[in-house]
Amino acid sequence: MGEDWSRWLDEAPEEGASSGRSARAKAPVVRLRRGRGVSGAQQPVQRPILVVGGCGGSGTTTTALGLAGELGAAGTSTVAVDATMAGSDLALRGADEHLHPINLQSWLYGAGDGEPAPLKECMSRATSGFGLLWRDADPLRRRATYLTVARAVHDAGYTGVYDGGSPIAGRQLRPLLDDAEVALVLAIPARTDAANRLRVTLEWLDDQFGDTEEGQGTGIVGDTTIVVSHQYPDEPPQVAEHLREHLSGWVREIREIPYDPHLARGELVRHEQLAEPTRRAYRRLLDGVAS
Repeated sequence: MGEDWSRWLDEAPEEGASSGRSARAKAPVVRLRRGRGVSGAQQPVQRPILVVGGCGGSGTTTTALGLAGELGAAGTSTVAVDATMAGSDLALRGADEHLHPINLQSWLYGAGDGEPAPLKECMSRATSGFGLLWRDADPLRRRATYLTVARAVHDAGYTGVYDGGSPIAGRQLRPLLDDAEVALVLAIPARTDAANRLRVTLEWLDDQFGDTEEGQGTGIVGDTTIVVSHQYPDEPPQVAEHLREHLSGWVREIREIPYDPHLARGELVRHEQLAEPTRRAYRRLLDGVAS
């Protein structure tokens, strides 16, 4: 982008402190693909979403489940997909209705002749209305990538919410990061060190997937939403405020997910048991990445 990225986050956010810098203009809105509904009128199409962590313990799984839960509750055909390198606990934490024994790898070629099995018959289920695909450490077969997975999910008529875990530089995530139709959500915990490490992550994104002709607030960085996840009670808002001050106009949006005792238990997540402020935060996050 030709800018001095090192000036970002050059001071740790201190309680009550402000650098006095004026916020930059908000990043431009990326327009949705549109499809035709039953009446033939154009309708907005929900973008697939990739949630990745800026560091370990960033809350990518709970963020992916929260987004999928809101989509499912709204009636959108949605599947949360484990897109980590070796498998995570996405389905174990989200499948509060049915945990299906078929994993992502088996579904992908389950119909034979290189075709996926019917997705509806292979998903685990959540009571809020979305499906889940879990994976284990075995590789995807026949040189398949997550682009193969994303195409099969789309062809089955579902919106995919992908839990990429961390690190963002994982080889399996590159096909999704390279697809401009996929909305990128970068999650971090509400910690100063995690906020200051964002600069390296955003520089890497720009180096790997940016364009030298792109300007401020454009390209993959301009289409990235940062989520600050509060994982402990009474965490101050300084980290999110600091990011808004330094990154406004560079990234798409900065959102916060409040502390929720139900999520903090680290057990099965039942979407209807989330506190209303938590669900409202997920809805606002969803509105941002869908526009």
